Amino acid sequence: MRYLKLLGASFSLSLRQEMAFRTNLFFQVLMTIMSIVSGLAVLGAVYAQTQTLAGWNLGESVVLLGTFQVIGGIFQTFITPNLNWFAGKVKDGTLDSILMQPISSLYMASLGKCAPLVLTQVATGLLVVLLGLRELGILPTLWGLLSWLILAAMGVIVAWATRALFSSLAFWAPSVELGVFYDALWQFGRYPVTIYPQPLRFLLTYVLPFAFIATFPTSALLDRTDPRLPILGLVISAFALTLAHLVWHAGLRRYTSATS
Repeated sequence: MRYLKLLGASFSLSLRQEMAFRTNLFFQVLMTIMSIVSGLAVLGAVYAQTQTLAGWNLGESVVLLGTFQVIGGIFQTFITPNLNWFAGKVKDGTLDSILMQPISSLYMASLGKCAPLVLTQVATGLLVVLLGLRELGILPTLWGLLSWLILAAMGVIVAWATRALFSSLAFWAPSVELGVFYDALWQFGRYPVTIYPQPLRFLLTYVLPFAFIATFPTSALLDRTDPRLPILGLVISAFALTLAHLVWHAGLRRYTSATS
């Protein structure tokens, strides 16, 4: 509960700061719309040549795109504003201000501030999900909707844990821009994991589980997957959280502050 209150306070403060420059909201909405339109245009071009892509039809892929946009919006609102600059703090030894706070340093380093306007991506993503469901002409079951919510939450947790894990590696290699590598991997989540050959598919499911970003939540919503998948999501997200904490604390033992 304490962390939720801190997150709420951080969000409120960041929102007031960003609303002082309302032109930012206009450009954020514009960029979000452009991103969605370009994504739909790519799908349109692909499905103009084929009826299905690795077993996914157009409507299902639109739902997947919307789900990817929803989780991506949450990720870029709460996580990206913090960890994008983390390697620089390690390199110049200015992580001290975070370590001195009377709260989890991993929380402060990865969730200490927000970019509230990016939540427009979540709203547009939900609209795209509805558009895809309309294209399919189906109404999700209650279990399908609940599974989508659970797996989407697991997707956010896995995304946070893997991004924190990549950032923690800066304790060992502060000059390497691992964030760029992570951003490139993130794009794999935009498409159904089944389109990738083995062993890449296995890697994206169990090692770097980007399948939880969009493929698995969408599959659950459309009732095209094992109903026990949310249990797998809980196991993998718990493992990812544990690993991220272990690597983080191992890295802190190597950290040399600017005042050392």
